[in-house]
Amino acid sequence: MSPKTAIVILDPYNDFLHPEGKLYHLLAESIKDTDTITHLKDLVATARKHKIPIYYGLHQQCRPGFLAGWLHPTASQQSQLKSSAFEEGSWGVEFFEGLEPSLENGDVVVSKHWGSSSFQNTDLDFQLKQREITHLVMAGLTANTCLESTARYAYEL
Repeated sequence: MSPKTAIVILDPYNDFLHPEGKLYHLLAESIKDTDTITHLKDLVATARKHKIPIYYGLHQQCRPGFLAGWLHPTASQQSQLKSSAFEEGSWGVEFFEGLEPSLENGDVVVSKHWGSSSFQNTDLDFQLKQREITHLVMAGLTANTCLESTARYAYEL
């Protein structure tokens, strides 16, 4: 593995991964069938063992006035607002147990993304370039939106 490799984990929030999370019911079957939580924890453990930094891309959090006055919120943003998913300050936006960042490992929590990509309107690209990271291993939620969008965006950089 290249020494210029990092892990990018997207949205490891309780609202997605914990059975009591606000969005868990939408992903429960997939999370169970693919053993997502075990794989994410194994990835984090391997990164720690080999001192590979993890960059955490997190979704914006709902709060009073979230999207107020917006003329063109996406369907995903409207759904987030309606469900109060990722509510700022709530248990739902805490990291799922075992997936928390470690400053000792050199992990970085980047600025929160508004849309699907963890690159768009965030400092992820800037943070990666500061360490000359050129290779990424991506994991997290959800594969067909945030993960795919982030991977496609990364390819263009």
